Amino acid sequence: MKTTFKIIFAVLIGAFIGYSIADYTLTTDEVEIVNEEKVENIIELMGTETSFGVKGNCKMCKKTIETSALSLDGVHKAIWDVKTKQIDLVYDDQLVELTTIHNTIASSGYSTDLVDLNQEAYDNLPMCCQYDPEK
Repeated sequence: MKTTFKIIFAVLIGAFIGYSIADYTLTTDEVEIVNEEKVENIIELMGTETSFGVKGNCKMCKKTIETSALSLDGVHKAIWDVKTKQIDLVYDDQLVELTTIHNTIASSGYSTDLVDLNQEAYDNLPMCCQYDPEK
């Protein structure tokens, strides 16, 4: 009797699990979308958002500016806009200070609202990236 009950119970559990998995199977694309949205939400909830001006000219500047900011532990998102000359950041202020982000960008050759450029790094930028520092 106990063996029969165990077999029936196992079949019912198996049927239930199979049924629930069939109902909730997602494609890989759907899983990736959900994960990306969750990550963005977590970053926005846990990170500090800010933006500030960074001088530059082109898409090569964009890559260098964003890469320098993202090289710091605690910077989760860095997007520099070529037209507005503004960088939008999401960072963990427990891991990195905003002044450190400004200094890191400036050390790559680009002035920020708070920190002047590193002249040696600026001189080594490609010609298209050498903006007028006086503007």
